[in-house]
Amino acid sequence: MNSDYDNGLSALKEKDYKKAGESFYRVIEQKPESASSHFGLGIALLESGNSADAEKHLKAAFSLFSAQQKVPESYVSLRELLILRPGDVKYIFDQMRTYLQLNFIKSFVKLIIETIDSQKVSEDVFKDNVSVLIPLIKDESIKQLLSFGVRVKEKEDDKLNPFENLELANLLFEIGSTEEALAEYYKTASAFLRRNLKDKAQELYVRMKEIYPNDSGLEPLKNQIEGHVGEETEMEFRDRRRELEEELSFLVDANEARVIYSFAVIFKEFARFLEAKEELEKIFVLPKSIEKIKAYVLLSQIFIDANENGKAIETLENVIEGSEFSGSEIVPLKYKLGTIYERINELPRALEIYERAVEEDPDYLDLVEKVKEVQIRIEDQKDEVLRASVEEKIESESLEKKEPVKEEAIKEEVKEELDFRKRIFYI
Repeated sequence: MNSDYDNGLSALKEKDYKKAGESFYRVIEQKPESASSHFGLGIALLESGNSADAEKHLKAAFSLFSAQQKVPESYVSLRELLILRPGDVKYIFDQMRTYLQLNFIKSFVKLIIETIDSQKVSEDVFKDNVSVLIPLIKDESIKQLLSFGVRVKEKEDDKLNPFENLELANLLFEIGSTEEALAEYYKTASAFLRRNLKDKAQELYVRMKEIYPNDSGLEPLKNQIEGHVGEETEMEFRDRRRELEEELSFLVDANEARVIYSFAVIFKEFARFLEAKEELEKIFVLPKSIEKIKAYVLLSQIFIDANENGKAIETLENVIEGSEFSGSEIVPLKYKLGTIYERINELPRALEIYERAVEEDPDYLDLVEKVKEVQIRIEDQKDEVLRASVEEKIESESLEKKEPVKEEAIKEEVKEELDFRKRIFYI
């Protein structure tokens, strides 16, 4: 199964989307809960032009990643879904939830403001969807600004998401667990009222009346709904939006560079190089950090994977020669640059880079080994050149004398030439 998954990743890099899709599908047949395989299959289908099935598997990936509490992977899945359906209301609010789970409060508020300004979502729909996110908001000022007519509480009951709980209740009813479903319906109705969603509570009451006509708790619930008076909104919708924008400059996304780097790594793994580069660009405008150095290394690898070695070299050389990083900070960049020159068989240049990097950080053991390794490879190449030259010379002399070429003669002359070189080296 792992080989199928790995084959799927390799096929995505090779742009063989048919093979990739088949490989990921085989994994899913054996392990339906494999979120990564659903994501890979979604990408393969998307690139093959099958948007409908692609969306189905990307949604499955998002749901499974969310259930497994793999938030960066959830974000990546949502980004693909939003590329597929940019204005989808559910995906937009799912992204808001993901930002809150990542503690990306600044990105969350930016998306809130963008959603308000787009006017693609009605005020009522906006309030309904934001109300279920309130318990996830840690910043009290933002929480208050987005608590539309709902008093912010800290009790455990108030953290219940009525929309999600309604899905649970419906599922319990469908599988025949009617008593458990009834209990969840009552919890859901109360949760709607706590969020001042009286119309939703009323809709649920009507449904409950249809499927549980004789339940004794329906009359008290009806009275509770009819008697519910929500708190007045203290400020107009647009005023809240203005205050959110004023708060924006004081907000930060927690561990921003590290988290964004993880997004880029995931995108790269699935050969989504454009999306990976877009995420890395966000890191490049942030202050200097270890993750920023790693981001440049990752960007160079993305170019390598795309068979663009020249761009990889240019990227690293520009950063190394720039003023942002210095000393031991640039050693990982030089190490990566050296490996690229090795890759294209420019060994003297690779050796020069490694040796300069060792001067910056003599304790970097991998670099010390690289220097030795490349020195040996360069000497081996020289030996090969020498052997070829000797062979050509002996073959030429043999043709003149009309004698067969003797292997022993070649070996002996090569040995003599190497010994001569070593004597010169040590003089």
